[in-house]
Amino acid sequence: MKFQNKKIAFYTATDKNTGSTRIRVYDIADELIKRGYNVSINENLKEADIIVFQKSIYNCLKKKFFRFMRSDKFIVFDIDDLYTDKHLYLIFNSDFVITSCQYMKEQYLKYNNNIGVLGCTPDVIDEDMPLGQYNLSNPKIGWFGTLTNYEILKSKNINGVTAITKGGDIEWSLDTVDKNIQKFDLIVLPQLKNPAGLAKDNCRMLKTLYLGIPALVSDIPEYVRLAEFLDYPKDFIVKDNEDWNEKIEKIKSGEIKFDFDFVECRKKIKETYGREAIVNQWINIVSNAYKSGNIVRHIIKLIRFYFAKRVKKIFKN
Repeated sequence: MKFQNKKIAFYTATDKNTGSTRIRVYDIADELIKRGYNVSINENLKEADIIVFQKSIYNCLKKKFFRFMRSDKFIVFDIDDLYTDKHLYLIFNSDFVITSCQYMKEQYLKYNNNIGVLGCTPDVIDEDMPLGQYNLSNPKIGWFGTLTNYEILKSKNINGVTAITKGGDIEWSLDTVDKNIQKFDLIVLPQLKNPAGLAKDNCRMLKTLYLGIPALVSDIPEYVRLAEFLDYPKDFIVKDNEDWNEKIEKIKSGEIKFDFDFVECRKKIKETYGREAIVNQWINIVSNAYKSGNIVRHIIKLIRFYFAKRVKKIFKN
């Protein structure tokens, strides 16, 4: 049977208002359905050939995961944050793992050697919306993200930042966040240089640049990698020992110049990170993993089950 004829079920404990679920489940599922794939979300798991469990609260996943991991179904675990302890048990017992960056893949290879990397889409409602306008000589400075990342923003003590988040200066909403981002002249995206920060993907930087607004970002690996790919100005990457306020003052005074082609940027992002491109990558890595693992995965599962009790204490299940 061709891969396109396989029944695929995504399972997640969150909805479209959660960024990772929107990008890595609903966007992918919608595009696969458009292409004629048999895809469902949170249903038809019994009939599925491939079940994709998307990272969320462990207790919400474990019942379904444990039910199907001993079956003949091909189990995929998609994870876009660095988790430890209990989630490692899911990684260990999956047939294939998808991470959102190379750093996470390297961390998880000790638990599962069948891992692929899949980037994120720009996560915008209207891919053809006009580019934003900005004035860096007197910038309105904004930030957007989850409450967890909001704590990181506050720790940097950046002056004059308006936050778009749940309960923030501007309430986050899927329907308005893109337009609200374009109301700013500069978006700041600080991250910590710890394991959790190093494992962050480039989704917020990608979104900001796609919308045509300059971003001042931390020098975590995925931000640096995206900047190199897009030929983004190096001076807009803040090193861990640099002061964000000093950097912003140099931008405002013109000491740091901003010379960047957002039209070409959007074109490159669409080609590599657009929904069609990302789903092409998803099909490629999942189908290859399924075909190569189809013959031997039952043997591998038996080996994993044999050792599962030994590693159970490590994973604190």
